[in-house]
Amino acid sequence: MACRDTDTPGDCCRPAVQRAFREMREKGQPERYCLEAALTVYRWHHPETPETTAAGIVRGWVGDATLH
Repeated sequence: MACRDTDTPGDCCRPAVQRAFREMREKGQPERYCLEAALTVYRWHHPETPETTAAGIVRGWVGDATLH
């Protein structure tokens, strides 16, 4: 499921990651759950990425949310 044909690794799934976070927030879910969902989407596309690295990327994409 890794992204292909992009200049920056991971950019192909960025819209999906951001959408997961945004739509859950719009439904009133706690930020922590929204970030976990966004991270799950990212890790689905990039299972090879270490979790701490993936979490940092996702936090940057969704506005530096806090993962507990």
